[in-house]
Amino acid sequence: MDVRISQERIEFQSLGQPIAGVLFLPGNQGRFPALVVSHGYMDFKENYFELCGHLAQRGVASLVMDMHGHGESGGGRYHIHLGEWIADIRAALDTLQAHPSIDSESMGAFGLSSGGTAVLETALVDPRIRALITLDATVRPLLSLPERIGMGFLSTMGRIKHFLTGRDMRISLVREVGKVEAAHDPEVNEWWRSNPRVVEMWSSFPFPGSEASVDVDTLTRVHRITVPTLVLHGAQDRVDSPQTARVLFDTLTCPKELHIIEGNGHLGHLDRNRHMVMDLTAGWALSRLKNSRRPPEEYARGPSRKGNME
Repeated sequence: MDVRISQERIEFQSLGQPIAGVLFLPGNQGRFPALVVSHGYMDFKENYFELCGHLAQRGVASLVMDMHGHGESGGGRYHIHLGEWIADIRAALDTLQAHPSIDSESMGAFGLSSGGTAVLETALVDPRIRALITLDATVRPLLSLPERIGMGFLSTMGRIKHFLTGRDMRISLVREVGKVEAAHDPEVNEWWRSNPRVVEMWSSFPFPGSEASVDVDTLTRVHRITVPTLVLHGAQDRVDSPQTARVLFDTLTCPKELHIIEGNGHLGHLDRNRHMVMDLTAGWALSRLKNSRRPPEEYARGPSRKGNME
């Protein structure tokens, strides 16, 4: 049975820039566990409203925001700098901590792709995160050596242009992105490719400013994460292979669980089996955050349970 939920539009500051978000709350009274929801690169908060609504119906609050440079938030348009995104997540935690409907000792984070990078990195520096869920997280370099050389050349040219003119160098990658299978469901993939907001973003790809979406070394640090971490990945992810999730899972030393979800591509929260993503996310948040008042280091590091939905 559906439970009435509420939404609050919220704006807060991160590194001097306005960050736009929406807080989803269960409709009943009380103080709830909560997740900060971080979208991926070239993405926006509205794509996560269905997930956040599902979480609220299950009794988990969530604050989904436009990250620095995206959507209605401030910052360099379509730039991604990991330090800024970490600051955004920490500012969102501040906002949740001050809200009367949130149990400030039961907060976690969910992130897709580069958002997954950001929540993993934030968990290393902010003990208020008591549980993590990553979906198709980027934790290692995505590009081949020739592609990295090409991106480095374009970034250098962009720096020269910025020095001379004060403006970014921007290139349209709409045609190239149109060839990428972002979702496994053809209807979702076509919707994504033709979405005017998506087309607008990829028409203005910045150099420099985009490198952190593909040149990532987070895998070298995740062994220091202590909070329970759920790793989700699409079995048909053509952007970042499911092998990335397996390597991430094997490198983590915290309580952990892995699900490779058949029928999903890189956009698992929108794809064919999105409800499996939603159910796993809600279940992990409810089971791990309700007991999160213990300091993270007190979690037992017993044998990990590995789920595989292939």
